[in-house]
Amino acid sequence: MAGEGTPCNFSCFLQKFSTAAQKIEQKVTESGYHNMITGDGSPSDFGDFRGWPKIPQNAGLDKPVVLTPHLMRHVYTDPKFILILRNPTDRLYSDYMMKTGLSAEDFHEAVSDDIRIEEACMKNHTVEQCLYSLDIARKVRTRIYFGCYSVYMRQWLKVFPRDQFLILRTEDHDNDPEAQLSTVYNYLKLNYTEEWLASITRVPHQNASKKKKRMGPMLQKTRILLDGFYSRYNQDLADILQDKMFLWLT
Repeated sequence: MAGEGTPCNFSCFLQKFSTAAQKIEQKVTESGYHNMITGDGSPSDFGDFRGWPKIPQNAGLDKPVVLTPHLMRHVYTDPKFILILRNPTDRLYSDYMMKTGLSAEDFHEAVSDDIRIEEACMKNHTVEQCLYSLDIARKVRTRIYFGCYSVYMRQWLKVFPRDQFLILRTEDHDNDPEAQLSTVYNYLKLNYTEEWLASITRVPHQNASKKKKRMGPMLQKTRILLDGFYSRYNQDLADILQDKMFLWLT
């Protein structure tokens, strides 16, 4: 995908699938069938709704009526979505370290400020307005809003049925990657062998952060603060998905 901050319009986006499209055209039968799968792995698609004011249907509105799920539904007839969600507290610290992280102490200060900003906004506005706000996003020092998974999940489920989503946890993948991969392959109805899955798990991790080792673990007081902030969203997500594992209590 285009680098962060690099504009990419719809034509630019389509161009990224040109090679895949050519291969599909070569495989299409007379009935129009092909057995190939294409995918887009942009994590921001799930929860980054900050650009909603730029969507023409939202012009002049104080809250959006059209979001990414609606646009995607217009383009794709029967997509499958695979989400792998991480404990939002851990996700935020990892995200902070990969970007502008200075120290665990600085992270605590940033989180404390950001929670105050978000909660002050929510006293006078809806949760959605605060989490989708570009103005708020410019004020906070971390991307704390991305961890409120249930708010975004509800928007997607208003547009697509639940059975079009496979929702996994990063922690489960780390504990047993082969089992998680087999779940993905089965969901996509793809053939595989145990040897193939094992070969994938041996691929080295990408974007491994040396800074993470240098900065050390998150401060316990920061974890308590973030766990408290995210608790209602985790509870909501667990209720939506009917799975207590998404409470991230262990």
